[in-house]
Amino acid sequence: MNSFLASIQRHDLRFWWWHLVLPLGLGLLLWQVYPATGIDQMIQSWYYDPAAKVFPLRNEPWLTIGMHSGLKMLAIAFSVAVFGAWTVSFFEPALQPERRRLGWIWIAMLFASLAISVLKGTSIHHCPWDLLDYGGYAPRLALFDMLPTGIQPGRCFPGGHASGGFALLALYFGLRDDWPVAARFALIGGLALGSVMGWSQTMRGAHFLSHTLWSAWVIWLLLLLSYLAFPPQHHQGNLGLLKEPGNI
Repeated sequence: MNSFLASIQRHDLRFWWWHLVLPLGLGLLLWQVYPATGIDQMIQSWYYDPAAKVFPLRNEPWLTIGMHSGLKMLAIAFSVAVFGAWTVSFFEPALQPERRRLGWIWIAMLFASLAISVLKGTSIHHCPWDLLDYGGYAPRLALFDMLPTGIQPGRCFPGGHASGGFALLALYFGLRDDWPVAARFALIGGLALGSVMGWSQTMRGAHFLSHTLWSAWVIWLLLLLSYLAFPPQHHQGNLGLLKEPGNI
């Protein structure tokens, strides 16, 4: 508990604004405002053929093999590489100082992905291609609606595929204290990869955009909590780096 409180106290107001206050505000908008905009339905309509009542891109090889299986394997390969580097750190003195960081990044990625899998596996919400709006059988439900009698849970929320990309945000949290520039690139890369993976599923009719946004939101907060509760590296009084101008 003492180490957790110390981790909280060593961060300045800028950190809390960017990492907690702003995400919480965006989550509130995503919950209360976003559904009323109709953005999910508008975007989904771009990829739906109402005459044939199908998503024409659902089984396109470049999406199913390239964007789905291919990018998923890329994310897994990165995770395996991090785990491999952590293992090597027990035998290679040059990597020994980074052992804790490498282990933290790997566990944080695994934790984030598993959390989304659990949420998805217990969700009542259906994928777009299963909804009555798009030729399916299930009703479209709000975030906290009850599942109607006789309808099986959809288990399609939040976006599971996108979580593989967003899990790489663990690299941002793992690097930000010591290598802020590299951490920014990791931040951009993780957000970009997760977004691309999520959008490819939207094109197929597998997920709404909101499914991807919620996946990013949940993973961000879980990684933030992990970063605060068990920092990737021990730092003694290293407040100057955290207050570096532009370091988020």
